[in-house]
Amino acid sequence: MQRRTMLAGATTGVALTAGCLGWLPVVGSSVRTDFERTSTDLAVDDDPAVSVDGETVTARGTVQYGSSECGTVELAHAGFEGSQNRLDLLVVAADDRTGGVGLGGCTDDLVAGGYRLEATVSGRLRRVSVTEHHVFGETYSTTVDGLDG
Repeated sequence: MQRRTMLAGATTGVALTAGCLGWLPVVGSSVRTDFERTSTDLAVDDDPAVSVDGETVTARGTVQYGSSECGTVELAHAGFEGSQNRLDLLVVAADDRTGGVGLGGCTDDLVAGGYRLEATVSGRLRRVSVTEHHVFGETYSTTVDGLDG
């Protein structure tokens, strides 16, 4: 009888947290970021420019996105893998329909937007990877290896 009660409780606990595991904090995974859209001297087909200073990484680049009315460039992922001392950053062309698009809908023009990203981790860095995903699937990436941290 106690075994069934215990199994029922375990099943309920798993069911309650199944959709929320992404919200649980992971020890050593904190990355502080500052992302801004800005002008840049880099072309759309240039790899991101990346510099590392201690625990702080600065990346700049240009991403092509669709529609000057409904599109934007944004930071989609910033993750620090503590066991490998690796920082992965992903900047993407994104849909931004929150801007109150009128009845005419989105324009069909292509736009290039620059960005500057600063990411700081609490830990050593051995490898940093910055990847850009553009509107038609083009991907540009820069990896800095061999950091002593």
